[in-house]
Order: sequence, then structure tokens, then C-alpha cells
Amino acid sequence: MKRLSAVLAGLLLFACTNSPGETMPPFALIDQSGATVRSESLRGRALVISFVFTTCAEACPLITAQLARAQARVRTEKLDARVRFVSITLDPVTDTPEVLRRYAAAHGIDLTTWHFLTGASADVARVVRAFGLTAVARERIVHGSLVVLVDGQGRIAARRTDLELDPDRLVASLRKLLG
Repeated sequence: MKRLSAVLAGLLLFACTNSPGETMPPFALIDQSGATVRSESLRGRALVISFVFTTCAEACPLITAQLARAQARVRTEKLDARVRFVSITLDPVTDTPEVLRRYAAAHGIDLTTWHFLTGASADVARVVRAFGLTAVARERIVHGSLVVLVDGQGRIAARRTDLELDPDRLVASLRKLLG
């Protein structure tokens, strides 16, 4: 069953290569503290954008843990003023700001440089699709493991789909983006 889920997730993930000049889609979503975060307010920093939901028992905890390790490395290397992590929920009905705040705390996330975003279902679905991820909800959500790196100008620099996100390689990619 896990293998079937992985195959389905892989089939549902599309647009994993970047088109020249592809930019981050505009959005206004709500973070874990209830504040509105607009895509344009994130410009000027390198972004690590992931797609998770708090009741996921497979890929999401692994991705979140690996990104938390990368966040710690970014902080250690004193890059945290120039890098932001953003996780957009795939289940906005369940993932309220309070639920996202508890999820972040359970994973040891430093919320000074990480936004967990939710919003109206239609708004979240539009943003998720614009990034090139399709999540299908039947009995449970099936999704890929997309992580998107965005440069300071809002251009999509890389898309990663591997579950084994190596924090060292991710931080090296961020250093390259930062120049």
C-alpha cells in the first residue's frame, strides 16, 4: 500500500522542472499566529517552501524534520536574516492557525523565520496548484513531497521532490541563491 501511495504521489506531482523566468505565485494566506502573509512581503529573502498537513503520518513529518534541521544550520551559519521557511497546508479545513502553531512546536520549529500558512480552501488550493502540486483528498490526502526554493526576487530557483532532503545540500543551495 505504501508503494502504491508513493507511485500515486509521484504521478500527481507535475511541473517539476522550472520554466525560464517562472516566479512564485502571488498569495495572501494566514500564518500560525493569525496574521496575513503576502507573497510580496517575503521578497528579498531566499525561501524554502514546502507543502504539508498536520495529520499526515508519512511524508510530512519527515519533510518537516529535515527542514527543521536545515533551519538550525541556517541559523548556525548566520543566514537566518536572509532565509525564510514557508509551509503551506494541504488541509486548510483541519489546519487552523492554532493547529499549525501546535504542529510547529511539536517539531521544534523556530517561528521567527518560518511561516505555516493556511486560509480559505479555495485560496490554498489555487496557491498549491500554482506551485505545481496537486493533492487529492478522498479518504486521505495523497500528495507529492515538493519543496520549492525561491530566490530573493521571487523567482523559482529549484524544485525538489525527494523525501530524503539532505540539510547540508539544502543549505549549500541556499548559500548559492544568496550569492
